[in-house]
Amino acid sequence: MTWADLPGISIRYELSGQGPNSLILLHELGGSLESFDACIDGLEDGNRILRYDQRGAGFSEKPRASFTLTDHVADLLALTDVLGLKPPYRLLGVAAGAAIAASLAIANPDLVEALILCSPALGTVPERQVYLMQRSAMAEEKGMRAIADATLERSYPQSFREDEKAYQTYLARFLANDPVAYGHANRALTEAKLTSQLDRITAPCLVLAGAHDVLRPKSEMLDICNRLPRGEFAEVLSGHLMPVQAPGELVAETRRFLASLEESPAGGLQRSPTGGNPE
Repeated sequence: MTWADLPGISIRYELSGQGPNSLILLHELGGSLESFDACIDGLEDGNRILRYDQRGAGFSEKPRASFTLTDHVADLLALTDVLGLKPPYRLLGVAAGAAIAASLAIANPDLVEALILCSPALGTVPERQVYLMQRSAMAEEKGMRAIADATLERSYPQSFREDEKAYQTYLARFLANDPVAYGHANRALTEAKLTSQLDRITAPCLVLAGAHDVLRPKSEMLDICNRLPRGEFAEVLSGHLMPVQAPGELVAETRRFLASLEESPAGGLQRSPTGGNPE
């Protein structure tokens, strides 16, 4: 395990792969860098991959003070700076991780080369905000086990639990979350109001919907895609947690999308003269 001591926060990360492209993987709420274990081998070709535990998650530091999406973006930029990863970046974000990716692309479009948004959580309706706040309070008061069944019932459908080992591993990691930090992350997500700002994203973007995702249904994903200047849509046979429930399809769609952009003279990826990564 490797950590970076960033301003005010210690972040665990892993670098893998070699290549001129920086591909950054951003996990879901309640997840960790291990969420991408089944995807790494298929994504390393031509990419220097960074995956990390967001603040309050996995083995990264668990702050007692609340934090926001802005803090998550600042952590990402500080980490890439410390590691010497040069922009523009390819960002693959899952659910709440996609909100971090989109936030960076909105605020600093010149830093982002391409986006893959998996069941992106870019906004929350009032009812969902109430649910997230209630879940935060219950986790902090009674612990992660008190919210596990209700949370995973919707994000990890029964039809995807046939791989018992994969499900039990994910459940164990979920239960190991720090309840206070998990509560902070839930509250940070309630502040996401990115849908109306998607026209500011200049990078090509693949929006992936899970065919069995009840949290972020296909209709919502299509609406997000239609708001993006360079959006593309695809559907995968997954629930809400694509890297765990459909890693093969996620890898295939990501590789196809990036390859199509590189091959397209008009819409291809443009690297800056100073781009590239250190060996």
